[in-house]
Amino acid sequence: KMNNNSLYEHNSIYMYDYAANSNWTSFILEIGKAHEVHSQPIAVYAIILTCLSTIVNSILCYVTLVTRELRRQPLYACVFNFCFMNLLMGLFVTSLVVYHELSPTWKLGLFVCRAWVILDVFLPFTSFMTLMLMSIDRFFYARFHSFYQSAKFRFQREIYLLIPWIIGMVVVIPLWVGGFQQSPIEMTDMCVFGLVDEASVASPILVFFLPAFFLILVMIITHFFSFRKITRASARSISSRSAGTPRDQYGYYAYENNFSAVTLYLINVTFLIMWSPYHMMSLLLAMCLHCMPPYSLIVGFTYMGTTASSIISFLWLTDYHVRYSLKHVICDRFKKVKHTPSNNVSLTLLEA
Repeated sequence: KMNNNSLYEHNSIYMYDYAANSNWTSFILEIGKAHEVHSQPIAVYAIILTCLSTIVNSILCYVTLVTRELRRQPLYACVFNFCFMNLLMGLFVTSLVVYHELSPTWKLGLFVCRAWVILDVFLPFTSFMTLMLMSIDRFFYARFHSFYQSAKFRFQREIYLLIPWIIGMVVVIPLWVGGFQQSPIEMTDMCVFGLVDEASVASPILVFFLPAFFLILVMIITHFFSFRKITRASARSISSRSAGTPRDQYGYYAYENNFSAVTLYLINVTFLIMWSPYHMMSLLLAMCLHCMPPYSLIVGFTYMGTTASSIISFLWLTDYHVRYSLKHVICDRFKKVKHTPSNNVSLTLLEA
């Protein structure tokens, strides 16, 4: 993992011993050339991402906070947590990319540089841990339903909110603070940092590949238990819903459970797809000292992951309860139409 500030001409590069670190030298020179050509388009794209992320994630955070039925549920608290992390990603990481691309030199200091690089890893990882927590919760709900219902405890919502942040601080902060390696070329006006050898290999494995393996495993097992064929009672209740008869927990609620599970699966898969190229490239660079992909490829994979922080939040709208609550908030706040949700509608994400 490395974040690099722009470069036009830097005297220390031409005084540097090329033979000792030719890959670094070539890479830094390529940054300077690429900056002159692509800095403005990248800055425009970063501005669009920042605005999009701020608007979408702010709206979803607001909806989950003002809707009492959502705010009280631990899993919808996780939705708020996920959107809040992506909001911070847009405000403090993507926005600095604009400065990074438009400013010829880095003048924000070493501390801001390090904080920027660490947040660029920390916030996506905590988002990943939030999805992992929700998926594990769904596994226990599908596999051990009775135990899940009886094991609910006080402050469950608060604990669900804190767990991803705690895991992120335990995994990412020591790895990146202790493993920081400054560029072998002395550059006081650039933000160029990487990791030492062991940390550079451990980072993509601990931050992405290992959690991705467990997430896929949990999704497969949960799918096996959640999407077994519907019983006759469920089928009758689902049919009765369209006929206007009362909805019971084995019909309507089972249908909503499967729909919300699809939402979570869709977000999980999209997250994995959009971040995997970047982490595969990071692992390749860490294990192959002589491998140096084109800078354009590095930028493309990096922004593919950054884009995920802006567009994935849109996918929460495929959840019925989030969509219903957003519609209710819009009607209530802007059209002044008072409409109380029906008591027959459960607003608990993915559960009866």
